[in-house]
Amino acid sequence: MNDLTLRLKTFQKVAEHHSFSAAARELGIAASTATRYIGQLERQLGEPLLIRSTRQVRLTAAGECALKRIGTILEQFDLIDQDLKATGQTTSGTLRVSVPWRYTRLYIAPLVREFMVTYPEITLHIISSDHWVDLIDAEFDVAVRIGHLEDSSLIARKIADQQFVLAAAPAYLNRHAAITRPKDLATHTLLTFDYTTASHHWQLKYKGHTCRIPIRDGMLRSNNADVLTKAALDGAGIVLQPCWAIRDELESGQLTPVLGQHEVTSTRFESGVHVVFTQENRANPCVRAWVDFLMTHADRMVLNQ
Repeated sequence: MNDLTLRLKTFQKVAEHHSFSAAARELGIAASTATRYIGQLERQLGEPLLIRSTRQVRLTAAGECALKRIGTILEQFDLIDQDLKATGQTTSGTLRVSVPWRYTRLYIAPLVREFMVTYPEITLHIISSDHWVDLIDAEFDVAVRIGHLEDSSLIARKIADQQFVLAAAPAYLNRHAAITRPKDLATHTLLTFDYTTASHHWQLKYKGHTCRIPIRDGMLRSNNADVLTKAALDGAGIVLQPCWAIRDELESGQLTPVLGQHEVTSTRFESGVHVVFTQENRANPCVRAWVDFLMTHADRMVLNQ
């Protein structure tokens, strides 16, 4: 820890404990050293940061302002320290990765051999499932997540943007009433993905106008995208899928887009594919290797083509 970091840390602890002696004990330094550090910091900033009395130590207005900034600065120092330490670690060990099933088959599986050749000391353990997993509880090091990311403490790196499409087999469309506007979907069979948090409607947007289509009881729900796609191919109903997930079926004509001029989603319109990991795993060299590898190959994961 350099001199500046020690001064900032000392100020933070004195402000926290309202005491030079308590801060010094926590930091393992003499109270006189803590006093010297604060004096040096105040001279450097040109402002008094603390009001000292025989009974208490409290912040000045400048001290309150500085304390807010210093907390962020110290967090950044910690992250830099983790990064530097990680560069000296051997990239070896077991890496547990969670990836949605179809994304694994289409985009991750073709890259596995190259990753293994690049990082021969990493044992890669890929678990494919369309079920949302908690990284900590399920003991995963890193995950690929598709769709809108909820606010969380996880670190996220975007691999690619994505769009969704409504589609059905020509046989289904030929047997049922024409679909020319969103409200026509109300009389059709909708095949829906079963999220951890249930989504009870689809949203469609056109020229800035958004509408919601409720999902009725009795329609097919599944947490497996392949089940829904197969049902759509067999003429069971209309499916909402990422464009990349049914690209081949759309190109071959096995599935036909429905209301193709609309943006569609079952959650939120802001969507993408991200690789996510915890703050604790930020310095894990195996996690860093996986994240950097995916980001390097992001051009092979353009999903809306």
